[in-house]
Amino acid sequence: MTDLWNTLPEATRTALLARGADSWRTVYDGVATHNKQWRPLRPPIMSAAVYDDFTAISATVSRLIVTACRQRAKTAGELREALGMPVGAIDLLDENLPLTEDLLGGVRADILLADGTPYMVEANIDSALGGAHDSDGIAARFLAAYVGDPILDAVGLTAPPSAVDARYEAVRSALSLSGTDRLAMVFTTGGTYPGSQDGLAMIKLLEGFSERGRQLGLDMRVYPVEWLTLDDAGRLCVDDGPIDAVLRMFVPQGTKPSAGLDALGTAVQTGAIRIFTPTASWLLASKAIFAWLWDDLDTLDPADADVVRRHVPRTQVLSADLRVQAIADQQELVLKPSGSYGGVGVVVGPEVSADEWQHAVDQALAETGYILQKYIPVDRLTMQFVDMESGAVEESDVPFCLAPYLFGGTPAGAYLRFAVPGAGPVVNVAQGALTSGLLLLP
Repeated sequence: MTDLWNTLPEATRTALLARGADSWRTVYDGVATHNKQWRPLRPPIMSAAVYDDFTAISATVSRLIVTACRQRAKTAGELREALGMPVGAIDLLDENLPLTEDLLGGVRADILLADGTPYMVEANIDSALGGAHDSDGIAARFLAAYVGDPILDAVGLTAPPSAVDARYEAVRSALSLSGTDRLAMVFTTGGTYPGSQDGLAMIKLLEGFSERGRQLGLDMRVYPVEWLTLDDAGRLCVDDGPIDAVLRMFVPQGTKPSAGLDALGTAVQTGAIRIFTPTASWLLASKAIFAWLWDDLDTLDPADADVVRRHVPRTQVLSADLRVQAIADQQELVLKPSGSYGGVGVVVGPEVSADEWQHAVDQALAETGYILQKYIPVDRLTMQFVDMESGAVEESDVPFCLAPYLFGGTPAGAYLRFAVPGAGPVVNVAQGALTSGLLLLP
């Protein structure tokens, strides 16, 4: 069982909701979200042992992804070609970069559950893994709200290790940062992250993230990629001068062209800055690689093959040869663009009409770059929500996604997303889903 809500004593559940009703405004103050109607009154609660199982699955699958890629390519450029991506599809890509496990600097698996069994439906592999700052903060603020209640003090709730701290440690280690190195987290004002279009507002919003870096001994700041410049010596500069290293927090695919992006590209090519992670990492996030895992089953260690069979939904690269099968098996399939993110372009077979499904399949065949993945009839999460305007509380069983982080191979934190009452099946923040941190029971 994942969420332990229904196993908790009634007195504990009552106390959790009472503290949640008093504190949800504070808990979600400053959290990036598109949803303006609902807020949850509690975080999901999981056993520490189950959390460890999920992170172990994530670590195994991400390692196997690198193995599958290296069986087909030696460099980032060769992998791009193997994935059918054109030149320029990934921004700032070093085509000659060797494929190694160093590219697994950041991993956030998207895990769905069916009858309690975890299925890793996507692997976000990159430095630009959103949600860590928010999920860490939500978990910590819920815990703080429970302090002083004798019933909740006795429960023993804890948060997983901080994802923010783990990423900073991974950056420090990967880039060999010293105390004098100047680090900038670079984001884009052209993305879909709520509020990121206003660069100054985003800098202010992420001041807590910067401050945590400084507390950990890093000379840290945040800055939009569009505003970066080069000085006369070729050094990459932010508003307070040259920097030595970049934590890249924008997806390097379709980035809005700008002089700042060009400056970053020049600084990377000349070695003027160190970057976490190289944009080749994003190649590993292609959903088509899940099809390779299934294709390679006979070559895997039996234990690894068992993980794929049990925890990775059967995945195939869509081709004309599969059209008839895809249309016939609509109720068992999900159609996904292999290179997109944020739920864009995903069509869930059982959730659309036969005509809509056939049109989606034919459109995908015309465009290429799609996968078919086995549909997971997801378990539901019983959550309690408050209507922000009326104050009314509603309990609803909603689809959810659990996304544990690995930074430099270290498990840390988890990004929870769940739908709200009356929403559709795709659990995505851009489509109104809510986010949370996770609390653990020993």
